[in-house]
Amino acid sequence: MANPKPLYKTFRELFSHGFKIDWVNVPFIVITHLLALSAAIWMAVADTGWGYIALAWALTHALIGSLSTTVYTHRLIAHSAAKHVSYPVHLFFCLFGQVLAVQASVRKWAANHVIHHGVDRHGKHHLDPYSATWFHDGTRNLLWSHIVTYFFDHPDSVEYERAYKAKNHPVIVWQDKFYLPLMIFWIFLLPMGIGFYLDGFVGMFALLGASLIGMVLAQHNTWTVNSITHMWGFTKGLRSSAVNNYVWMGPLGEGNHHGDHHDFPTDYRNGFGVSGWLLDPTRYVILGLKSLGLVKGLRRASKQQEAEIIAKRKLANVVGQPRSPLIEQLEHKVEQLKGEWLDAVQRFEQLKAESKLLEKASARRIELANEIEHARKQMKLKREAFMLSVKSLRYQIPVYG
Repeated sequence: MANPKPLYKTFRELFSHGFKIDWVNVPFIVITHLLALSAAIWMAVADTGWGYIALAWALTHALIGSLSTTVYTHRLIAHSAAKHVSYPVHLFFCLFGQVLAVQASVRKWAANHVIHHGVDRHGKHHLDPYSATWFHDGTRNLLWSHIVTYFFDHPDSVEYERAYKAKNHPVIVWQDKFYLPLMIFWIFLLPMGIGFYLDGFVGMFALLGASLIGMVLAQHNTWTVNSITHMWGFTKGLRSSAVNNYVWMGPLGEGNHHGDHHDFPTDYRNGFGVSGWLLDPTRYVILGLKSLGLVKGLRRASKQQEAEIIAKRKLANVVGQPRSPLIEQLEHKVEQLKGEWLDAVQRFEQLKAESKLLEKASARRIELANEIEHARKQMKLKREAFMLSVKSLRYQIPVYG
């Protein structure tokens, strides 16, 4: 499903496929965006004395709302990246943090996201709620996946209902039921009340505007991942239109390794390799929660699974080319080196697992440490040999193809 066939030419065609205008979302999104923009301009040009306070409020709001989406709603709930999430984590994010992002309840958001990833497996392209590949032109795909999808009431589906019911933790179910009053309180009533108490109507409008600006920033942080990281990037994933960007997308880098994420979505991390660490601050928060004992049993791809995904991506760029004896010979060599690399990775992981079991056996530990170091070097050498062979194959194709 990496390059599915487009389904529509215009937005108008959606109406004949069961889509309807969402007359709640449309005015809410339009009005709150206009109010946020107006508030930003007002605080920039007017000498209210609230400029820096409102800016700090807006950025803090955006950071909490964005983190709550990436850490909790996305990785921990939609993808079940941890085997156990404690009640304090559920309560904090459901009663407060996730509400600041204003992207529907945790239950609805997670259900839609499960459908989005499910397309990678079952290929029912028409179900993807914020697909970036439905239309024949890039402009419509960008607009749809980024914001226009939220202007529509989507047709019901068995897949969505199943995903919705699966997210049935009591706190998540409670938040889904009381999401509207929670949103009104945190986004409108609380900042307005604090602002009015401190400085009358000027303070009230300043903090309300800051709250709306923070909300809009948190929304676009998520929407950018849905749109841009499925349209432009450097490394394509295997199973979807998602790509790796290696750019700090928004404050949390959720889209940098989006191709990696789609190829192994249950991983608590967002990407493989060194850049995966550097460009994924959300994982630092999850690891912090783990260190406090608030989440347990983090899921992640093994080194062998990572290597297999990377190898398949490399081969996808060179296989299926015009044939020649040399090309066939090189392809056979590439496959052989791929197998040797994966075997070396598997051996390294087996030795690491054994070392954990034999931590108290000091004599064997010294011997095992040497074996692990040798396995590490072999893993690196086999990887380099595979990558070099792929490069050689790619170089030969234009000459003999």
